[in-house]
This record gives sequence, structure tokens and C-alpha cells, in this order.
Amino acid sequence: MKLPETPPKPLIAIAGASGFVGTHLRHHLESKNRFRALTRSANIAESSPDKSSTEWRCCDLYSLPQVTESLRGCEFGIYLVHSMAPSSRLVQSSFEDTDLLLADNFIRAAEAAGLKHVIYLSGLIPKTDEPLSPHLRSRLEVENVLRSRSVKVTVLRAGLIFGPGGSSFSLLINLVRRLPLMLLPAWVRSKTHSVDIHNVCQAFELCLERPNLSGQTYDLGGHRPMSYREMIHQTAHLLGKSAYFINFPLNCFGLSKHWVALFGSVPPALVGPLQESLQHDLEAEPNELTDVLKDDWVSFEASFKASVDDSGRPKPNPRSTTQILDRQQMKQARRVRSVQRMPLPVGWDAQRISSEYGVWLSRRFGGLIRADKDDAGVVRFTLLGGWPVLLELTPTPFSLGSQRRCAFYITGGILSRKVEPPGRLEFRLFPDLGCLIASIHGFAPTLPWTIYALTQARLHLRVMRAFGRYLQRQSTG
Repeated sequence: MKLPETPPKPLIAIAGASGFVGTHLRHHLESKNRFRALTRSANIAESSPDKSSTEWRCCDLYSLPQVTESLRGCEFGIYLVHSMAPSSRLVQSSFEDTDLLLADNFIRAAEAAGLKHVIYLSGLIPKTDEPLSPHLRSRLEVENVLRSRSVKVTVLRAGLIFGPGGSSFSLLINLVRRLPLMLLPAWVRSKTHSVDIHNVCQAFELCLERPNLSGQTYDLGGHRPMSYREMIHQTAHLLGKSAYFINFPLNCFGLSKHWVALFGSVPPALVGPLQESLQHDLEAEPNELTDVLKDDWVSFEASFKASVDDSGRPKPNPRSTTQILDRQQMKQARRVRSVQRMPLPVGWDAQRISSEYGVWLSRRFGGLIRADKDDAGVVRFTLLGGWPVLLELTPTPFSLGSQRRCAFYITGGILSRKVEPPGRLEFRLFPDLGCLIASIHGFAPTLPWTIYALTQARLHLRVMRAFGRYLQRQSTG
């Protein structure tokens, strides 16, 4: 008698699979699921030991066609991306703009690939009429973008996530270990709800397995609410150290970002958004999901014990072994990314934006630079007289006919090296937000790097900001 075949485990695509949360999540769910882990790092794909349950796929998350192809065949998606780490040797953008573009790529790709359900890890949003910090404002914007398509989306909102290898706890432990006396700015006195990584993984598991819990938004807060000052005091107690404080009445974000990063051994790009978010009181609201989890909450003390070694030092981040190699390779590749948000005039589509950019650029430089388009749609920027060609842009087949997206490969010109894959210029429209994103990805300049960074890079940024002001005038005129 032939035994019935065991159905294959569900295939889950994870963007952000190599980070702190992604690593713990894959280990927690691997007995019941398979994973396709999307990463831009070949070093991660080659060195990861857990290939039995995880298929590593090198994928540029800024490329909509690549993300779409990578998601084909998956049933579910988990989105853990927050673009605070550098993705090129030079990045001209804010994390808010890159997060918007990446989230739109992922959910468009998920819809095209037929995913049933996507779960996004967001941040706790305060109940206040005050303006949100840029970090929390971005998280909320990403939630809305992910929910703008037909795919079912569940949002898990968490504050500080503590556990082995997590940057939040590593920062806290290092501060206490290295600073017996601390000057505490105002942001450390706001209340916040932290949670253990084990409970976060349980929340993902429940939302994947229980249909009645999918498609909603849930706050997660397993530890008792504490101020950051209380967390420092509690950590000092667990380390057997004395902590002395001097309270300061102001936030001093700029100054405190650098000393927290220095003594906490965390990049300033991660510290800044953290401390700006902690100026708000961040407390989780009870909900249907946390009602299921409440009897299994991990305590702050248990989180601490799991996160340090025998000497009281924080356990390493899962990505620490590959980050140095990634940074070295980005430096050697000499690529550039520039992502700029601009106003979107009412009624303009992506094709009109791209055409207007060429016309405006010629006027801006008094006719010294010209933009000509041939019958195949190839755009060449030249100096007055038609020579030399500064840049040649060839339309990508993936954006032809689209009203909200117009993209070109950078295929020639004296200002750009010929590289594979080629760089791209793209205009992406967000009519619901009244804005567009103009971006360059993977641009490889011809000029020596130092000269490029001091000249062409700065000029490009000034030009894009001027084009944004021009679009603003069209929007209000």
C-alpha cells in the first residue's frame, strides 16, 4: 500500500532574512516552513550554514523585476526591511525615501507573484497629536504603502526588541558597561514597551497559521513599560554595576547620537532614529493577538540573560561576520545610489515627468546641455552641438506603458563606466501621497572617486533639488 505523500512545507519569502529578527524568525519557524531569503549580499548567500530550510537568493530590492522574479512560487512574504545601513559606496537619500521605494517594490512584486499574505514588522505608534519622529512617520507610511495593493497584509508593531545579537540590547549593555556616569537627555524619560525576540517570533507564527489573526494591526509589548532611564538602571543591576545619572532637560539629539553610538558600539545611523522615536511614550495596546501570547511573555530579566555571554558582554549580531566584507566590496565597486522625493503635479504621469526633466535641464543650463530622444526612446544628454554624449539612457522593457513608473538603464556616455548590471534612472509616482521618487541606482562614475564625490555628486544633488522646486511650482501654480 502506497503511503500518501507529505505535502510540501509552505515557502515563505523573507526580505531582511539575515538580520537579527530574520535570523531568529527562520530558526523559530523552520520545522514547519521553507524560506527564500532575499539578500543583496553574496557573502551572506555563500556563508550561511542553514541552507537545509533556506534558499538564499541574491536580489537587488531596489529592482522591481528582480524582486518579482524572486517572489514567484512563494505563498507568503515577511517584510523586515529598514534601509538605515548603506547599500552603495555613496548614498544620497534619507531612509524615509528609500523605505518608501523599497516597500512599494516589495508589495507590487508580491501582488504580481501571487502571494497570499505579507507580514510587516513595524514600530509602535504613539497615541499623540504631536508630530511623529521621522523613523515612526516612515514606519506608518510603509504600512500604508504595503496596504495599497490587493495582497492581504498583517502589521506587527514593536518597540525595542531584545534578544541575542540584537542591536537595541547590545547598545544598552555596552553603555552600562562602559559609562559609570551618564548625562541623560530628556528622551530617556519617556515610557516605552520593549519585547523579547522569542515573543515576536511567536506573533509571526500565529499570524501565519491562524487565518482569523491575519490582515490586522497588532501592538507587541511583552516587558513591563519602562523609560530608557529605568532600562539602564535595570541593566546595571543585572550586570552587578552601579550607574550614576545626571539629568539634562533637553533632548540634544545631535550630540547624544554620537556619544551613544561611540560607547554603545552601534552606528550613528541606527542610534538617531532610535532616540528620536523614544521622545514619544510608546506603549502597546492590548489586542486579540497579545491575549494569546500573554501567558508566555518573556521577562526583561530573561531577555537580558539570553543576550549576554558568561562575562556579561552582548552576544554578536548575526550579520557581524559579513558586514565588513560587504562594506569592502561596496567601496571597490564604486557605485552610487541617489533617492529623492519630489512633489507630483496633479495629472502628470511618469512619462511626462521624465520628458519634462530633459526639457527643464536644458533650460536650467541655458542650453549648454541638451536632451534628445530617438525613435527607440533612447535619451542622450549632450553638450551644445550634440557632442560629446554625457549620458545615454535606454528605456527598460519593464516600465514601458506604465503611468506610474518610468525607468532607464544607463548604457553609455563619458560620465559613466560600462558595468554589469548597468545603473538605472527611475521616476516612480505615488499619487495618493502627492509625491514622486526620482532615483539613480548602481551608477558607476568615470571620474576618480574623490573628484567625483567633490564635483559631479554634489552637482547632481543640487540639480535634483532644483528640479523638485520646479515641480513644486508646477503643483501650486
